[in-house]
Amino acid sequence: MPPKMSTVQLQEIEAKVTAKGQVTLPKALRSHLGIQKGSRIRFRIHPHGGFEADRVLFDLDDHWKLADEVGKKGSKAKGIMTFEKMNQAKARRVW
Repeated sequence: MPPKMSTVQLQEIEAKVTAKGQVTLPKALRSHLGIQKGSRIRFRIHPHGGFEADRVLFDLDDHWKLADEVGKKGSKAKGIMTFEKMNQAKARRVW
């Protein structure tokens, strides 16, 4: 029996680079990646051309800030990082 074909379709989105080297990410891309004002993006450059980009989910500084806030009176900081999320962060070399 032949393997099932994926129903996920590749979507192409273009953006223009300004004279300052800046790119405005189209809304469809921001929505797809969950990118908001202040979000960080990590780029992986392939040795033979091309790149990948993903939203940075956890940054070491974020965790230190969270650790400082947890337990403080009036703090709204809460949440636990799962082992899966820790392993993903380690693989990206970002906590």
